[in-house]
Amino acid sequence: MDKDILYIEKAKLIESIVDIKDVDVIKKVRAFIKKAVPRPAVMTVEELKAEVQEATGQLESGKGTSHEDFVKEMKSWL
Repeated sequence: MDKDILYIEKAKLIESIVDIKDVDVIKKVRAFIKKAVPRPAVMTVEELKAEVQEATGQLESGKGTSHEDFVKEMKSWL
């Protein structure tokens, strides 16, 4: 889609939303947009570090899965 057309359509949508007086309708529009436009998962640096530390600890304690075992498990999914 052409960037100019996209910009115009977004502006029209914003104008339409500004005219809405019913809060419930606005909430429904927001919910629809949230479902229609998925956003990537967001994680803080601290959360990422904690996840990496946990995974590293599991690996060091032998709780990891070998590549071969993982491939076998994947084949059972089909």
